[in-house]
Amino acid sequence: MGNGGCGRMSGLGPRPPLSRVKLDVMAAPGVTFHVFGVLRDYCGGASELSIAAPTVRAALKHLERHQPALYRNICDETGALRRHLNVFVNDGNVRFLKGIDTPLAPGDLVTVLPAVSGG
Repeated sequence: MGNGGCGRMSGLGPRPPLSRVKLDVMAAPGVTFHVFGVLRDYCGGASELSIAAPTVRAALKHLERHQPALYRNICDETGALRRHLNVFVNDGNVRFLKGIDTPLAPGDLVTVLPAVSGG
């Protein structure tokens, strides 16, 4: 099995591929912010970010401070979610919950996905 092109360094063992790296933004228990596809380019290639936040709004504010490039691709200049994105907390779309004021609990999974449309 390959190791993502990374060899052994000083006995540390193989490093995971960058797309599998999990960045712990805050040490406190929190939610997992799953980053898909091209959005990974805006957070150093991380597939997940750990964020301690009580609401989706607070999680987005955290991203604005700590991952500004990612934030600008999720929210527009007014701070609203971009229309072509859907944000889920676990299995629920926040548009059908309490919007960005949807509460979060430790262990929740926040996922941002491009909206799918067609005809």
